Formats: sequence, C-alpha cells, structure tokens
Amino acid sequence: MIRLIIVALLLTLYIDAKCDRNAKILISTYSKVKACKNNYIIFSDGTKMVYDDGKRKSFEQRLKNADIQDMFYDKYPIGSCKTPRFNHDPGRYRNDRFFRKIYGSSASSVRKNLVRVRWLPKSLKRTVYIKVHKNIASKMRAVSNELDRLPQKYKKYLYPMGGTFNWRNIAGTHRLSSHSFGTAIDINVKYSAYWRWSKGKYRYQNKIPCKIVNIFEKYGFIWGGKWYHYDTMHFEYRPEIIKASR
Repeated sequence: MIRLIIVALLLTLYIDAKCDRNAKILISTYSKVKACKNNYIIFSDGTKMVYDDGKRKSFEQRLKNADIQDMFYDKYPIGSCKTPRFNHDPGRYRNDRFFRKIYGSSASSVRKNLVRVRWLPKSLKRTVYIKVHKNIASKMRAVSNELDRLPQKYKKYLYPMGGTFNWRNIAGTHRLSSHSFGTAIDINVKYSAYWRWSKGKYRYQNKIPCKIVNIFEKYGFIWGGKWYHYDTMHFEYRPEIIKASR
C-alpha cells in the first residue's frame, strides 16, 4: 500500500513537471490561458487541453499532429538571418485547437474580432488598411509605424502586400494557416520566396532585408524566412516563440 502511494506521488510530480517553462510563457502571454496543471493547459472558461501527449514524433508527425508543447520544439534564432539548417522550422509547428481557443473557432467568429490598422500611413500616397485580430492590433500598429520610419529603399518590400486575414488551410495540407486567425501578414510577393515555388534541387532564397525582420520580431512576430521550408513574405504573431528563445 505504501509503495502504491509513493508511486502515485512520484507520478503526480512527473506529470506536474511537464508544465515546464514554456507552459508558463503561455500563461504570461495569452490572457485566456490561466494555468497548467497535471499536464493540462487550463483556459479561462475552464476547458482543458493536453500540454504534452508524450509521443515521440518525426518532423512530419510534429507538423501534422503537434501538441501544445511541440510548438516550442525548435528554438527561434532572434536577430539572425542566416540560412536555416535542415528541417529547422521554429514556430511552424502549430496546434490548431489551441489557436482556435485563443482567437476564434470559425471564420465568422474571427471575422467579428477583426479591426483595421493603417499600413505605412506616412509613406503611402493613398490610405491603406489591413485587417487583423483585435488582440494584436496594437502590436501590428507599432510594427507599421516603425517600418514607416525606415529609409525609402525598404518600402518596396512592404507594399503592395500579399494579404492578412484569410480563413484557409496551408497550401498542400489540411492544417489551418495562421492567416485564418488574423494574426499573420504577407508582405510584397514580388520580392518573396516560397519553398513550394522552388524548382529542382532545394536552395534557400531570400531578398527581404534583416532590418525589416528585426522590427517585426521586436513586437512578437516570427518570420517564415527562418524556416528551412522558407516563406519569406510571411510574418505571424507568435510572442510565445520569441519569449521562449530569449
């Protein structure tokens, strides 16, 4: 009987230990995340999601079936714009259920929470607005204002844009794009590179200046150009990934 009690206590400690530093980052980052207990992320409405499913996964398995802990698998290289190493895709692993809980479970529910942010108000001759989720509007506005202060040579990369909110799956998958939640922006497609567009042998490509990337990162956005499976037009709001990498 005593042995069973000891085993139960050790198991409880083991499960609680899974609520690690990254789980605490989620709690401090997203107001809807209230706690991590017994390997569950607990939301403000009392619902729970498994934090770590305990499964060993290949690269493809993490992409297709990431638990919440898997989202932190690769460390994001803040400030560096070096060529990514093989299959290093920090932030590309997403748990759809988690982000549906944070931003909205359907296109209509997200759309109700979209607000307009003016893009490069001083640089563009005509008024241009982008639609983003209200939770990130202040961050996107700060990004826009700081990009607006860059020298003119940088502006060609920033406008016209590839898009913001769009409830859709990632190309070639059944997984939701971060654009579905109004938390991502694609800058000028003309100067962008995307791994699926590449022909022949793999070759990393990028024209986006690191100065632009650094500004986005300053406000909690990650850049698809830091993925081995690169998408250099793409920025998405993932402050938990930035915080975990510091």
